[in-house]
Amino acid sequence: MLKLQAREFSCSVSRAASPARGKAQGFAKKVSGGKATAKKITSGTLYKPWQQTVATANLNKSAIPVETPTFKPTEVNSLINKISSFSAKQYKLLYRLGSFKQNQLNELFPRPIILVREDTTNKLFSLLKSSPNRKYLITGESGVGKSVLLSQVHALGVESKGVLINISYPELFLNGRNDFFYDDRWYVQPMYLKKLITKILKSNDHNVLASIKVSNSYKFSNANPKDAATRKFTQIIEGKSTLLDLLSVKTSPRNRGDLFEAIISELASQSNVPVFFTVDNFSRILSEPFSAYKDSQNKNVHVLELQVGKIIMDIVSGKIQFPHAQSCVVMAISGVDRTNKTLPIGLSKLPHDPYCSQRHYDTKLSQLLLEGKVQEFNVNKLSKYEVEQLIDFYIKSEVVLDRDAQGKSFEQLVEEKYFLSGNGNPRELLKSLILQFS
Repeated sequence: MLKLQAREFSCSVSRAASPARGKAQGFAKKVSGGKATAKKITSGTLYKPWQQTVATANLNKSAIPVETPTFKPTEVNSLINKISSFSAKQYKLLYRLGSFKQNQLNELFPRPIILVREDTTNKLFSLLKSSPNRKYLITGESGVGKSVLLSQVHALGVESKGVLINISYPELFLNGRNDFFYDDRWYVQPMYLKKLITKILKSNDHNVLASIKVSNSYKFSNANPKDAATRKFTQIIEGKSTLLDLLSVKTSPRNRGDLFEAIISELASQSNVPVFFTVDNFSRILSEPFSAYKDSQNKNVHVLELQVGKIIMDIVSGKIQFPHAQSCVVMAISGVDRTNKTLPIGLSKLPHDPYCSQRHYDTKLSQLLLEGKVQEFNVNKLSKYEVEQLIDFYIKSEVVLDRDAQGKSFEQLVEEKYFLSGNGNPRELLKSLILQFS
């Protein structure tokens, strides 16, 4: 027969005791005051992530100076296959424009350096000079030099005495971290527009901006703390005020969208000064067109519903045009963004696919690229001769470690680094020289 047994349960003192030391408690201690514990600062503490620390620590002041020719965009033929540096004026305006990236390792040199290439610099400049439709999209693998080529276009704009507008990171107006409101046409982002307008003002020659007379009169609420109490409105008078006056207007956040629209309208209505409109990381718009912003139905806002995104794509499509013969629109993709069919179809490299989902193919953006007749400009890897020129410069700059050069001829070093760089990737070439562990 089966014997039934009952197990006795008891509550002893040892079972009711607190958990052993090191084990998680049932409830966390409440922090008094709701403030996070201050970070302990020691002599080797980094206040920023490593890449930001290196890029902002003024390490370029300790770099070894090497004599290089000044980059002259109008005389690139004399600089082919030579290492050049930007002039003081170019460097100042390009720095404010956001032409230099943190991952370019520019802190290794006193100033950012560039290799003037026949297949990239000279070819693109020739196309911008002679092509009837000056709209190009710079493509290529990650680290091949797309943003560097875009910075050379910026230098061309400075020397051409043009107006430069550069959207460095579309992520900044798509990530949902700015204030925004709807004004019956599109979503306006006042804080982002304030930064963008200030960048346009500070990254352009004021003499050039002052030479452009406005073609319309405008009236904005005055938000200048110096005289806001006595002057309620700021007047921009047709034929008398200049683009410099328009960019200098300080207005309320609700009127900042109208101010930015007026700036673009004035640039599109004048033909005396060329406009260089550039967008870096343009693939961010194409690969993920829905922003992090939410509408009243809790749906993600499309990039074409944002004022900034709509104006960018209107310029790309040709709905907004800059009349001057030297005006151009140049964009560059990023090698880290995901890929889809929007860009290949927009460049006429693939046929229209009606069965593809919107995540993999945005028909509106592709159609705008087709309407603008945007042309692809592919950046190839460095040739072995170009790698030689760079390594020779790196040796003079004392960037190359002694252990890399010991027991090797210059030709052997070039062969080794050319192989390690993936057959001529500029970023990987520099990484193979400096990012080593002992």
